[in-house]
Amino acid sequence: MELEHVKGNTWVLKDWELIPLYKLDDHRCVLLDTGLAEQREALDKALEEAGLTPVGVLCSHAHIDHMGNNAFFKEKYGTQIAMSLGEAAHQFSYLAMGVPNYILSVGDLMSSSAHGGTIHLADRIILPGETTIEFCGAEFEILPTPGHTSDHICAKTPDNVLYLADAMMTGRTLHHSKFPYAYDMGAYLDSMRELRSVPADKYIVAHYGIYDEILPLIDMEARFLRQRMLDLLDLVEGYTTPKMMASAICRAYHINAHSVRDLGYFEAASLSYINYLRELGELEAYIEDNMILYRLTDQAKTRRVRESDLPPTGLFR
Repeated sequence: MELEHVKGNTWVLKDWELIPLYKLDDHRCVLLDTGLAEQREALDKALEEAGLTPVGVLCSHAHIDHMGNNAFFKEKYGTQIAMSLGEAAHQFSYLAMGVPNYILSVGDLMSSSAHGGTIHLADRIILPGETTIEFCGAEFEILPTPGHTSDHICAKTPDNVLYLADAMMTGRTLHHSKFPYAYDMGAYLDSMRELRSVPADKYIVAHYGIYDEILPLIDMEARFLRQRMLDLLDLVEGYTTPKMMASAICRAYHINAHSVRDLGYFEAASLSYINYLRELGELEAYIEDNMILYRLTDQAKTRRVRESDLPPTGLFR
């Protein structure tokens, strides 16, 4: 991992995602997220080569590519972990982690190379309504941005650098992913739009980039995602369910689910899309044979069918 300066004491470690850090002094730092378990060796080595010990982790949310090494650093260095209330609640046990995010069993998660060993207790719970926290001797501004997860947060370092984590995506990453994960798509779009009015000297997006200005990027993503959600209606033949929607997306966009965990993740995302389309009045729920099914509304049936202007390939992220 390459260490790149952003502003003042704020830096990022560059890999396929950006992991920011704030230097407290020449030897101690606070990490803003910790990446995947498979990045552990490279991350730990990069910090060691920079002469930095992670005394704190200010974690944006409880997804595996952002908290995958929290427990490792906590055990190895005694690192203090700060998380929002809702995200910390997902991390204290495998049972809490499984159903909301992956529709997986405790056994599945414990045996997973990505999730095994990631359970931990947060040392500092960020409560609803807290806008700043004193953490490891530095003051960070906290912005609640629910939607990607139930209690996702963004953090602003003392250098006026805002880390957006997964509150938005940009450029190639957005178009490559096609159907980004959101716990609640409506809330995700609302949070992203609220970020339009948040001033900062620099903005760090985990997936992916360091920017002086993000307003045009936010507007582009909002338009893109709303269009993508409407495009899903072309995949509904008669009726659909989250399982059917996930399968249809994978077929249409040449996505391969390589594991039960991946497909569970896709299915959870598909339910979010379905619920958002219901809010838009494009889908309606009904019961048949004791199953909840979803079908197009009259509003959706009369809209013009659009062809996608992007190639048929993509990933959930």
